[in-house]
Amino acid sequence: MGHLAAVVAATVLAGCQFPGFATSQQAALPAPPPKRAEPPAARGIWMVGTRSVEPRIRAASASYEGTPDTKPNLTAEGTASGLRALCAGTGVEHPDMALADRAIRAEELRRCAAKGITLTEYALGPKQFVYVKDAHMMAIPGVRDFVGSWGVQGKPVSPATQPS
Repeated sequence: MGHLAAVVAATVLAGCQFPGFATSQQAALPAPPPKRAEPPAARGIWMVGTRSVEPRIRAASASYEGTPDTKPNLTAEGTASGLRALCAGTGVEHPDMALADRAIRAEELRRCAAKGITLTEYALGPKQFVYVKDAHMMAIPGVRDFVGSWGVQGKPVSPATQPS
Protein backbone atom coordinates (compact mmCIF):
# COMPACT_ATOMS: atom_id res chain seq x y z
CA MET A 1 0.00 0.00 0.00
CA GLY A 2 2.99 2.32 0.58
CA HIS A 3 3.84 2.19 -3.13
CA LEU A 4 0.31 3.27 -4.11
CA ALA A 5 0.42 6.15 -1.61
CA ALA A 6 3.71 7.38 -3.11
CA VAL A 7 2.23 7.35 -6.64
CA VAL A 8 -0.86 9.26 -5.49
CA ALA A 9 1.30 11.81 -3.61
CA ALA A 10 3.55 12.33 -6.64
CA THR A 11 0.53 12.83 -8.88
CA VAL A 12 -1.01 15.39 -6.51
CA LEU A 13 2.27 17.26 -6.07
CA ALA A 14 2.85 17.34 -9.84
CA GLY A 15 -0.25 19.49 -10.19
CA CYS A 16 0.80 21.94 -7.45
CA GLN A 17 2.84 25.04 -8.07
CA PHE A 18 5.54 25.87 -5.57
CA PRO A 19 7.43 29.15 -5.53
CA GLY A 20 10.79 28.75 -7.21
CA PHE A 21 9.78 25.68 -9.21
CA ALA A 22 9.15 25.73 -12.96
CA THR A 23 5.53 25.50 -14.02
CA SER A 24 4.06 23.67 -16.94
CA GLN A 25 2.76 26.91 -18.47
CA GLN A 26 4.59 28.19 -21.52
CA ALA A 27 4.91 31.74 -22.73
CA ALA A 28 3.22 32.49 -26.05
CA LEU A 29 5.73 32.32 -28.87
CA PRO A 30 5.71 34.95 -31.61
CA ALA A 31 4.15 33.91 -34.90
CA PRO A 32 6.62 32.44 -37.39
CA PRO A 33 7.69 34.78 -40.18
CA PRO A 34 5.62 34.49 -43.37
CA LYS A 35 6.82 31.90 -45.84
CA ARG A 36 8.97 33.57 -48.47
CA ALA A 37 7.92 32.88 -52.03
CA GLU A 38 10.71 31.14 -53.91
CA PRO A 39 11.31 31.88 -57.59
CA PRO A 40 10.42 29.02 -59.93
CA ALA A 41 13.39 27.05 -61.31
CA ALA A 42 12.97 28.76 -64.70
CA ARG A 43 12.04 32.23 -63.47
CA GLY A 44 10.53 33.81 -66.55
CA ILE A 45 7.67 36.14 -65.61
CA TRP A 46 6.91 35.27 -62.01
CA MET A 47 3.28 35.43 -60.93
CA VAL A 48 1.97 34.60 -57.46
CA GLY A 49 -1.56 34.41 -56.11
CA THR A 50 -4.73 32.54 -56.79
CA ARG A 51 -5.02 29.80 -59.37
CA SER A 52 -8.66 30.81 -60.06
CA VAL A 53 -7.53 33.74 -62.26
CA GLU A 54 -5.01 31.65 -64.22
CA PRO A 55 -7.44 30.48 -66.98
CA ARG A 56 -8.50 34.07 -67.64
CA ILE A 57 -4.93 35.36 -67.79
CA ARG A 58 -3.95 32.50 -70.13
CA ALA A 59 -6.87 33.37 -72.42
CA ALA A 60 -6.05 37.08 -72.27
CA SER A 61 -2.42 36.31 -73.15
CA ALA A 62 -3.12 33.95 -76.05
CA SER A 63 -1.33 36.29 -78.46
CA TYR A 64 1.78 36.57 -76.28
CA GLU A 65 4.78 35.06 -78.03
CA GLY A 66 7.46 35.13 -75.39
CA THR A 67 10.76 33.32 -75.31
CA PRO A 68 11.67 30.47 -72.95
CA ASP A 69 13.22 33.14 -70.68
CA THR A 70 9.96 35.10 -70.55
CA LYS A 71 7.54 32.22 -70.05
CA PRO A 72 4.95 33.04 -67.37
CA ASN A 73 5.22 30.91 -64.19
CA LEU A 74 2.55 30.90 -61.49
CA THR A 75 3.21 30.01 -57.88
CA ALA A 76 -0.33 29.46 -56.58
CA GLU A 77 -0.52 30.39 -52.91
CA GLY A 78 -3.83 32.23 -52.71
CA THR A 79 -4.65 35.90 -53.01
CA ALA A 80 -3.48 37.10 -49.57
CA SER A 81 -0.18 35.18 -49.71
CA GLY A 82 0.41 36.32 -53.28
CA LEU A 83 -0.09 39.99 -52.43
CA ARG A 84 2.13 39.63 -49.36
CA ALA A 85 4.91 38.14 -51.53
CA LEU A 86 4.40 40.82 -54.20
CA CYS A 87 4.83 43.60 -51.64
CA ALA A 88 7.98 42.10 -50.07
CA GLY A 89 10.39 43.89 -52.42
CA THR A 90 11.58 44.43 -55.97
CA GLY A 91 14.16 42.69 -58.13
CA VAL A 92 14.52 39.21 -59.57
CA GLU A 93 14.20 37.58 -56.15
CA HIS A 94 10.63 38.91 -55.85
CA PRO A 95 7.48 38.22 -57.92
CA ASP A 96 6.51 40.49 -60.83
CA MET A 97 2.75 40.28 -60.45
CA ALA A 98 -0.03 38.85 -58.29
CA LEU A 99 -3.28 37.25 -59.45
CA ALA A 100 -6.17 38.04 -57.11
CA ASP A 101 -9.81 37.06 -56.81
CA ARG A 102 -10.60 40.33 -55.04
CA ALA A 103 -9.43 43.93 -55.11
CA ILE A 104 -6.28 44.69 -53.15
CA ARG A 105 -6.95 46.10 -49.69
CA ALA A 106 -5.65 49.41 -48.37
CA GLU A 107 -3.44 47.75 -45.74
CA GLU A 108 -1.87 45.56 -48.45
CA LEU A 109 -1.12 48.64 -50.54
CA ARG A 110 0.35 50.39 -47.50
CA ARG A 111 2.69 47.40 -47.08
CA CYS A 112 3.82 47.88 -50.70
CA ALA A 113 4.19 51.65 -50.26
CA ALA A 114 6.34 51.12 -47.16
CA LYS A 115 8.79 49.21 -49.41
CA GLY A 116 8.61 51.89 -52.14
CA ILE A 117 6.59 49.61 -54.45
CA THR A 118 3.92 51.05 -56.75
CA LEU A 119 1.39 48.86 -58.54
CA THR A 120 -0.89 48.96 -61.53
CA GLU A 121 -4.18 47.05 -61.40
CA TYR A 122 -5.56 45.19 -64.42
CA ALA A 123 -9.16 44.01 -64.14
CA LEU A 124 -9.60 40.91 -66.31
CA GLY A 125 -13.19 40.27 -65.24
CA PRO A 126 -15.43 40.26 -62.19
CA LYS A 127 -13.28 39.33 -59.19
CA GLN A 128 -10.27 38.75 -61.45
CA PHE A 129 -7.42 41.19 -60.93
CA VAL A 130 -3.73 41.25 -61.74
CA TYR A 131 -1.41 43.59 -59.82
CA VAL A 132 1.88 44.35 -61.59
CA LYS A 133 4.89 46.06 -60.02
CA ASP A 134 5.63 49.22 -61.95
CA ALA A 135 9.39 48.76 -61.38
CA HIS A 136 9.27 45.33 -63.06
CA MET A 137 7.53 46.58 -66.21
CA MET A 138 10.88 47.73 -67.62
CA ALA A 139 13.40 45.86 -65.46
CA ILE A 140 12.23 42.24 -65.93
CA PRO A 141 12.39 40.90 -69.51
CA GLY A 142 9.01 40.16 -71.01
CA VAL A 143 6.78 41.69 -68.33
CA ARG A 144 5.78 44.74 -70.39
CA ASP A 145 5.06 42.65 -73.51
CA PHE A 146 3.14 40.03 -71.53
CA VAL A 147 0.96 42.67 -69.87
CA GLY A 148 0.48 44.43 -73.24
CA SER A 149 -0.78 41.18 -74.78
CA TRP A 150 -3.85 41.30 -72.51
CA GLY A 151 -5.31 44.30 -74.33
CA VAL A 152 -6.56 45.67 -71.00
CA GLN A 153 -5.93 49.18 -69.73
CA GLY A 154 -4.35 49.27 -66.26
CA LYS A 155 -4.87 51.85 -63.57
CA PRO A 156 -2.45 52.93 -60.82
CA VAL A 157 -3.63 52.03 -57.36
CA SER A 158 -2.83 53.69 -54.04
CA PRO A 159 -3.91 53.13 -50.43
CA ALA A 160 -6.10 56.24 -50.63
CA THR A 161 -8.19 54.77 -53.48
CA GLN A 162 -8.75 51.32 -51.93
CA PRO A 163 -11.32 50.29 -49.33
CA SER A 164 -9.89 48.94 -46.06
